[in-house]
Amino acid sequence: MSIVTDQEWEEYKKTYEKVYENTQEDKMRRELYSRSKAKIEDHNKKYMNGEVTWKMAINHLADLKEEEYASRCGKRAPPK
Repeated sequence: MSIVTDQEWEEYKKTYEKVYENTQEDKMRRELYSRSKAKIEDHNKKYMNGEVTWKMAINHLADLKEEEYASRCGKRAPPK
């Protein structure tokens, strides 16, 4: 897991105008951000080694839950 400094986290929230309901949500979103950052770093190592042809970067989606990301990208939830 990638280490996310307090400063980095605050800059991310400021850059993308992120506001969370409470400290519990803030902590959960920071964890999601950390996982995204680790995934991006792993992918970009592959890029540097010529294993993939494109790079990844942090963006406004880095703090989303899997289902939130899928929903924003057009995936529909199965009917209940």
